[in-house]
Amino acid sequence: MTASDTRRQWHFDTLKVQAGYNASEHNHAVSVPIYQTTAFALETADRADALFGFESDDALYTRMGNPTVAVLEQRVAALHKAPSAIALASGMAAVTYALFNAAGRGGRILTTYRLYGGTADAFTNIYPELGLGVDLVEDADSIEAWERGITPQTRALFVESVSNPLTAVADLEALTQLAHAHNIILIVDNTLVTPYLLNPLEYGADVVVYSATKA
Repeated sequence: MTASDTRRQWHFDTLKVQAGYNASEHNHAVSVPIYQTTAFALETADRADALFGFESDDALYTRMGNPTVAVLEQRVAALHKAPSAIALASGMAAVTYALFNAAGRGGRILTTYRLYGGTADAFTNIYPELGLGVDLVEDADSIEAWERGITPQTRALFVESVSNPLTAVADLEALTQLAHAHNIILIVDNTLVTPYLLNPLEYGADVVVYSATKA
């Protein structure tokens, strides 16, 4: 049995403290080292070519990737049984990254008023200025209302699994079915409940975002 096979059998509490980290790759440090460096040595011309050609997963520049951050990404992915994760500077950066990758300039996001205040403010005052359209569903409990809100320009549905601060629970399974029926994706902010209580991917969601300082 390989190390990866063993990790696949770990329970949640073990994954949250062990996943994504192999001590033998970090001088056998028990705790994940904090790599406080801007850049990493190229060492040879061949290695430099591989790094700049994205043929190697080794760290090159902290803004692009850092071994400490990589452990966080792999651990979050393991907790969700997801293929990968991306760590960003803040929860709002994660929301923005997900939305703009889904819709880009000229696309639209269908969402609800049941959102964290910072997200709601961005939907109202920031994203439209950058070319991202936003539509609101008036009755967030009605799947029919969600369907009526979808337009040819809609690229994603965005909800909070349990909303902050109203604690309204979204019907993720129904929203996933609706989104996929229209060939769009469902993005879920799962900050309030964390993967310990709920994994949106198990209900068909396509992208999950968090504010890690609150999760």
